Amino acid sequence: ADQEGGRVQRLSGPGFATIPPASEQATWTPVELEARAQEWGTELAAAGVLLNLAPVADVVPADKVATNEPIGRLGRGFGPTPEGVAERVAAVVNGLHAAGVATSAKHFPNLGQVVGNTDFTAGVTDTVTTRDDPALAPYRAAIAAGTETVMLSTARYALIDPDAPAAFSPAVVAMLREGLGFAGVVVSDDLGVAAAVQDVPAGERAVRL
Repeated sequence: ADQEGGRVQRLSGPGFATIPPASEQATWTPVELEARAQEWGTELAAAGVLLNLAPVADVVPADKVATNEPIGRLGRGFGPTPEGVAERVAAVVNGLHAAGVATSAKHFPNLGQVVGNTDFTAGVTDTVTTRDDPALAPYRAAIAAGTETVMLSTARYALIDPDAPAAFSPAVVAMLREGLGFAGVVVSDDLGVAAAVQDVPAGERAVRL
């Protein structure tokens, strides 16, 4: 389930606390956030949900929060600095793990520098993020904390692989595997109705790389 908090909380009602957005969670100490994440994870586990497609590890610079459609404008980010986001991403991973729930750090290699939302806009391109970008720090933190999966975005990264969205890019996967040493499961962002993948035949989306 997508159980981040704020506008992205798929499970609600009896048995589920209302989770505030990451922008509010970021005001808590990592210790408090880890404890709260364990509570939310316990609710998921009680419902039989053992994989949470969270936390969001994207870093949105302060001057782009108002224009970053997928993360900043929706309050889904933990802050404008790689270090601050990394601390909170690790806290969420640790908290969910304490409840027996697996995690997915997203949206690699970073959706914090784009304008358009890949769910609704085709051709979303990041012209800033590099193979050794400081914004990768939260993903390193998630991997160090043992995240079971990392989710690839469907944006394009001009300085990494301008020819393919991250979810279909061998270069991006190599960054994750060889550069960050991630040996877990690599998953993709939405390959169904997202505008970013509509130019790829449906039958090819799950196998193209």
